[in-house]
This record gives sequence, structure tokens and C-alpha cells, in this order.
Amino acid sequence: MVFFLRILVRLFSVLFRPFNRKRREEDIIECLVVGYGGANNTGAEARTVEAIKQMLDADSRIQVTLTSLDRKQTLRYITEHGRLKVAQINPVFIGCVLRLVLKSDIVVLVEGSCFKDNFSSALLWFFMYAAELAQKFGKPAVAYAVDAGKMKPADEKWAKDVANKMDLLMTRTESAAKLLEEMGVKTEIKVTTDTAFTQAPASNSWIDQCLHSNRIDQRWPIVGISFEELFWWPVVVKIGKAIFCIKKDHYKSIYYHSWKEDAKQRSKKMKETIASYADWVAEEFGAQIAFFAMEQLDMEPCKDVQAMMNSRSVLFGADNYNAAQMTGLLRRLSWLMTSRYHALVLSIGGGVPFIGLAHDERIESIMDELKLREDYFINYLEDDILAKLKEKTHKLVSRKESLAERISGAEPAYISRMAKNRDFFKELVKTKFPV
Repeated sequence: MVFFLRILVRLFSVLFRPFNRKRREEDIIECLVVGYGGANNTGAEARTVEAIKQMLDADSRIQVTLTSLDRKQTLRYITEHGRLKVAQINPVFIGCVLRLVLKSDIVVLVEGSCFKDNFSSALLWFFMYAAELAQKFGKPAVAYAVDAGKMKPADEKWAKDVANKMDLLMTRTESAAKLLEEMGVKTEIKVTTDTAFTQAPASNSWIDQCLHSNRIDQRWPIVGISFEELFWWPVVVKIGKAIFCIKKDHYKSIYYHSWKEDAKQRSKKMKETIASYADWVAEEFGAQIAFFAMEQLDMEPCKDVQAMMNSRSVLFGADNYNAAQMTGLLRRLSWLMTSRYHALVLSIGGGVPFIGLAHDERIESIMDELKLREDYFINYLEDDILAKLKEKTHKLVSRKESLAERISGAEPAYISRMAKNRDFFKELVKTKFPV
């Protein structure tokens, strides 16, 4: 598929060159922002909104078009105006992305999981296709505070080629930059951080009311669990299943979740582990349990865990709560156990201690930056996860105040690093589109 898409890029760059936008000096700057919008993903919502604010602030001539897999869902949290519009993208993205790139002056990749294929090679192909089209048409291409991970050989080759031609390449961690360099990327990499760090929480009065209506008493500990299905990745192309409208494991359009051998049994065991941990926390610490489904996809796995529990819990999901509301709720927690990167990021402003249970590099990378990885990180494939969660929880509770101080103390540096995204982008626009 990589070979096919790259051939199409080369073919289209010749066939459609006459239709490429020819910008005059006095024209607006059409900025195509390519991201994972419309999936009810709290993290993607928060980082995209903040990134677009920075881009619009960088130059008054910029007008943004944001891609979305579901325009209606994206409009839940983004309001279109004269300088911002949302474009519906077909999951089979070849034609619609070509049309949008042709109309643009600059293309910006804004999804955090950009140079990664553990969730889906198709997601990587979407980003690389848009960026390489821009490069072939002579348009600046930008990676805006993105992450990187280990990839399949063909995906890695394409990612390396695209990254080496980026006009501006910004990663959100040192680890991501190092991994790209080890892949052979020679382009200068600027290390900033995730744009979601400036996501403002909902008002205190709203948070108080929400907790009260969900029968959560703030006089007692509130422990958050941000859980996702860890074993059905990657999402893969299954045209035959799509033709016959097979619903089992269906994600969207021609894409299906995949399960490796024995993965469903591992999934069941993991859910039982999380349920046992939640019950133990409730009994051991008198805590109230709040689950956070940071993406629409997380709702069912979280409900599965709740159904296995003996104690009461509540569920806050991205389908019903926006990024500001989820941020406010996360920051009221006593501590957090998370499999989701942005649950961690959005909780930092509240100084919330956390334990990471993850299946890719993102949580591990930021915990390494905070010097918390060794004591509070667990890889999802480790043995005796329940015992390790209990051991790390006891350690966390014994150090809770010092941890909270360390975590909240790190926020100003992250916000300062985050602001560099706009500064680097502004400088690029100034260079590529002089007044």
C-alpha cells in the first residue's frame, strides 16, 4: 500500500500541477491542518484547538482549513469563522486530501501520533500522503509538536523521506526527536511539547456541580482510571469485510480492529486486573472511582471493567464532555492511573500524581522527562500487573504531597516550551511568505 500511495503522489504531482494554487503576494495564506479530528478524542481536540490558536496568532494573513473524519463531531468543540473552516474527509482519503492540498499554501500535520503506526498504518499513510503531496507541489510542510515511534520497515522509509523534506519539524519530546534521528532523519528537529498544556479547565462551579450530580463527595479521595482497549491494535484495511458489511471489530469504512493470537484472552485478563485494582483502591483508601474514556472508542472497554467491579464507579466520556470539562475533572483527582497520554497531560496542571500503564512510547517518554518512569510506569505486557499497581500505589500515596509539588512545578516549563511552537511556526511563515 505504501508503494501504491507513493506512486499516486508522484503521478498526481504531474497530472494536477496545472490546478495547483498560485498564490499572489497580497493573498491570504491558506493553511491546511491535517489531524485526527471527528473521533471524539479529548486529546486530539485539546491539542488541535490550541495549535490552531497559535497558527492564527502567528500571522493575520493565515486562514485555516482543518480536516475531520466527522465534521459534525468536530463542530462540537470548534466554531467556524472567517479564518477557520472544517473540511469533511472521506476515510478513503486519496481524492479529498489531494483537492485540499491543491487549494492550500502550507500543510501542517497536527496529530500527536504522527510518525507512528502502532495504532494503524493507515493513519500514518494519511499524514505522509498529505505531507508528501505538499512537498511535491512545492508547498511548505510542517510537523507541529508530534511524536514518533517504531514502525514497520516500509512505513519507516516513507516517514523518514517525508521528515527529511519537512520545512519545520517539531517533536513534543526529546525521545521522539532521538528516535527520528536514529531512523536517519537529517532535518533539524526542534523539541517543544504538546499544545494541550494550555487547555483551560471548566469553571470550578461547573466541576463542583458535575461531581455532586454524579454523587462524588470531594471530602473523600477521588481516583481516576483512564482506560482503553490495549490489545485490538492496529486498525487495518479489510476491503472484503467492508464489502460484506461485517460489523464484528469494525472501526470505520474499510478499517477494522485487529487482534493478534490470544489477544482477546489477554484483554479479558487486563480488564479483570483493572477491575480488581479499582475495587482494591476503593476498599483500601475509601476512594471513589471515576473512569475517563478519553475517546469514543474507550467507552465500551471502560464499561466492561465497571461491569466486573463490586464497588461503585462513574464514567466520564468524551462523547458527553468536552476537553475543558474533562480537564477540570481530571485536575480534581487524588491520583490517576492512565493508559491515555492526554489524561496525563491534562491532569498535570492540577498537580495530580499518576501511574502510567501503556502500550506505546508516549506515556513512557513524558514520564521519563518528569523522572517518574522508574517508579510509576508499567508496560502492558509485563507480568503481575495487579501486584505492581498496588505496590506503585502505596509508594505514590506515601509520597503524594512531594509528587504533586514536583508535577505542578513542571507545568511552567512545559507551557514555556509549548509557546515555542508558535514562535518557530511564525518564523517559518515570515520566511516563506514575506510581506
